[in-house]
Amino acid sequence: MRTSQFTALMLVVFLGPGCQTTNVEKELNWYQQQLQTSEEERNRLELQLATCERSQQEMVDGAVRLQRELADANSMRANLESAREALLNARPEPAVAREEVDLSSFQGIEGVSATTDDEGGVRITLEQRVFFTPGSSEVRKAGSQTLQKCAEILARDYSGREVRVEGHTDNTPVVKSKVKFPSNWELSSARACAVLRALIDANAVDPNTASAIGFGAERPIADNSTKEGKSQNRRVEIRVLQ
Repeated sequence: MRTSQFTALMLVVFLGPGCQTTNVEKELNWYQQQLQTSEEERNRLELQLATCERSQQEMVDGAVRLQRELADANSMRANLESAREALLNARPEPAVAREEVDLSSFQGIEGVSATTDDEGGVRITLEQRVFFTPGSSEVRKAGSQTLQKCAEILARDYSGREVRVEGHTDNTPVVKSKVKFPSNWELSSARACAVLRALIDANAVDPNTASAIGFGAERPIADNSTKEGKSQNRRVEIRVLQ
């Protein structure tokens, strides 16, 4: 009996410190885990704080930028208002009246009409029926006499002005003289050159400031689907430039 009691006492003495050590280690592990969790939470909060501070600084910078842009916009608005007021108060100068051009000298000349254009120049239109036979660029005899009258007027009233002669046709293709004039471009150009040559020979224009060009059927002034329209489109124009 005494032996059993002694054995039990020895077991308690022997096992007691081991159990206490195990509990301490558990507590240490628990505290270590809590410490690690606390450290992680602290790091998270520090990161969040840094993010908030950065966002706050960005908001401050944005506010400063917006204030600067607002000031620029107000300045621009003030300038625009000033410019608007200046325009409203400005009084346009009276338009200079365009000098009246006397075209009466061309009246009564067969196959010739004269008008002013939008640029302040004079447009003298020569009808093909008076000056050229169909498909030809040679000025007819009657046309030469009429052209001489025009040359005298140009030399007298428009001396020193730049002159451009423009040839035009209807949209009918060239047939009889196709070898010489493959298209209306060549025919209209040849007629313009023939008229300009006659004006230069008559000393009506300065060859240094004169030119000739052909437009073919590309600039009609009437409907090419009618006989009357085609007749109006077949023309040579002497342009006295402003």
